[in-house]
Amino acid sequence: MSAPQPVRPKSPLLIGLIGIIAVAIIIVPVAALGLRVPWARIGDYLARDEIRDMLLISVAAAFQSMVLAVVLGLGLAVWVQQLGRGSAIIRLLVYLPLAMPPVVGGLALTAAFGRKGYLAPLLDALGIHLSFAFPGVVVAQTFVALPFVVVAVDSALRQLDQEILASARGVGLGRWEILGKVTLPSIAPAVATGAGLAFARSLGEFGTTLTFAGSQPGVTRTMPLGIYLEREVDADGAYVLSALLIGLALVCLALAGLPALRRRRYQPRARQLHSMDVDKLRELTQPKNAQALSVTVDGVRTALSPGAITAVVGPNGSGKTTLMGRIAGRLCGGEVSPGGTDIVLLTQRPGLPPRSTAQQAVAMVTRDTDRAQELLAAAGLRELADVPVTALSGGQAAHVALVRALAARPAVLILDEPLAAVDVRSAERWRHFLHAARKDRTTLLVTHNALDIANLAQDMLVMESGRVRAHGATARLLDAPPTGFVAALAGLNRLEGTVTAKGSSTVEVACGDIAILATPEHAPVRPEQKVAVTFDPHAATIGTAPEACNQWSVRVLAVEATSLSAAQLRLGLGGHEVTVPVDRESALGIAVGSTVSLAVSQANVFVHPK
Repeated sequence: MSAPQPVRPKSPLLIGLIGIIAVAIIIVPVAALGLRVPWARIGDYLARDEIRDMLLISVAAAFQSMVLAVVLGLGLAVWVQQLGRGSAIIRLLVYLPLAMPPVVGGLALTAAFGRKGYLAPLLDALGIHLSFAFPGVVVAQTFVALPFVVVAVDSALRQLDQEILASARGVGLGRWEILGKVTLPSIAPAVATGAGLAFARSLGEFGTTLTFAGSQPGVTRTMPLGIYLEREVDADGAYVLSALLIGLALVCLALAGLPALRRRRYQPRARQLHSMDVDKLRELTQPKNAQALSVTVDGVRTALSPGAITAVVGPNGSGKTTLMGRIAGRLCGGEVSPGGTDIVLLTQRPGLPPRSTAQQAVAMVTRDTDRAQELLAAAGLRELADVPVTALSGGQAAHVALVRALAARPAVLILDEPLAAVDVRSAERWRHFLHAARKDRTTLLVTHNALDIANLAQDMLVMESGRVRAHGATARLLDAPPTGFVAALAGLNRLEGTVTAKGSSTVEVACGDIAILATPEHAPVRPEQKVAVTFDPHAATIGTAPEACNQWSVRVLAVEATSLSAAQLRLGLGGHEVTVPVDRESALGIAVGSTVSLAVSQANVFVHPK
């Protein structure tokens, strides 16, 4: 059975016609030129010494200018990525040689590097002569070819997922390693395209070369210059030279596209994941020691427990990812103590090098192929070792990324929802590993999963509005939720208010336009104190309850199904939203916007200091 092919959307007929016309504008003149070429006399023309000289000069100059353009263009494109706002100005300047007339380009080169140019004294002192010499041909062609390389490589770099580079830095790869093992392989097709275009453009360069290097036979006369001169005395000779030039350009462009054409398509097949060897994986990934970590952000210091998992929770947009980026050193504005701590951040995007296999991606970190194989086998992923990264499914890539992060043996591991793309059974294996290895390192686990929080995390760090709202033992914060988000994770309703009266076993709290009678929890409260009130949704009743001392008329904000047989009401209470479970039959009789009676016994309502 052949691999399924994607369905390509069809464009309007007019667009197809425009495309055909555009292709014809390119093909028809070239075909017409081909019909004019006296193909039988090509051998005679190639036997002429002056034509062989022009051909050798053109190829040699084009090759050298291509090499210079690739080296300079690659360096410039990589550097531009780091300039921020200034990159827009550099990108505009790169297009300048393409925008100016060729003769003007030649005059500009003459003004700078000519015999009476501004840099002539320096070039003379170094014994370098460019104008009206072969090196001048190379310089002129490099000048016009450089933009083709920069544009191709810069476009590829801008499309490269920055998480790939950030992940490589995080797992310990140096700058040159990232460039050689990650960046260059990822943009290799773009580099080849830029090189091919640079070579072809150099072959056809005329005006800039003529103005700056002249047209000396056997020294600076290239094929385009020869075609111009031959056209005046022998039209057939001009056509022959043109055909040779076009042929060279086509060969060069074909060679540039060859890597993409030769790339083998991976044939996907089912891969079985094996059981995880937790002890072996711990042995292969254990750091030297688990370090206590102190983080200071915006003047607020937070000390994280060593050898423990801290769950980082908060609603979307609360600043969790930003805080993790600051701790990992990816973003400014955070201070980590002690400095130099080995910290690895794994985000929801795997960040695996796209031009590698799963084993090669791990081996970049271990710098040992055998150890990379051991790690994948211990994680139950040996079947994925030879699979290209681009052929991995989302869940498989998440598995490999976890192994790669652990392979760096980090003292501090930051996991930003790492199990979101992993199936249920595999997620359970990783939870088992994280629980078993929790004392090996300091772990920060960004998660919205109540199971992760309850079963893995000893501590909890609560984010809200970009700041750390609370930090402490998980059990304590779930019992007395500091925010509505944590209350929802704990399965509780939470309101905020002010104590208006306090008795020996009863506290009255004003929450918006209602009063709530509650039972004080462990910490004492006093009148006028700001407090939080919590109650279990299952302790609330829709309708009147004679034994309940808390009864209110509330508005129904939404009716939500929680399963095929159950639902919940979202109600407005004291300026807050609370939920109450109801059965399916009751939910069908309640309309959104209607008013219902809500009752909760004081014994089930608890008050906590904020």
